[in-house]
Amino acid sequence: MILQLFLLFLAGIIIDLLVTRYTKAVAEKKIWSATFLSGLVTFVNFLLLTVLISENSFNGIFNIMAYAGGNTVGTFFALKMPFGGIA
Repeated sequence: MILQLFLLFLAGIIIDLLVTRYTKAVAEKKIWSATFLSGLVTFVNFLLLTVLISENSFNGIFNIMAYAGGNTVGTFFALKMPFGGIA
């Protein structure tokens, strides 16, 4: 269970960094990059959603907390990077 929580935490960080990169691509009107990242983020989010809700309610809440914590850390790192985000 601890490994699963760690992996969900790590997934949260990675997804948040991808969302930051996607947002930057949209803002810079990079059509192909934004299109690819949009599909990737959607796919991974739905994949993780099925993992999060397929567990029983006791484990599910810890999974959600681990993923949310990863998103929090991902946002922090994305905003702390030089030049305001991911290149």
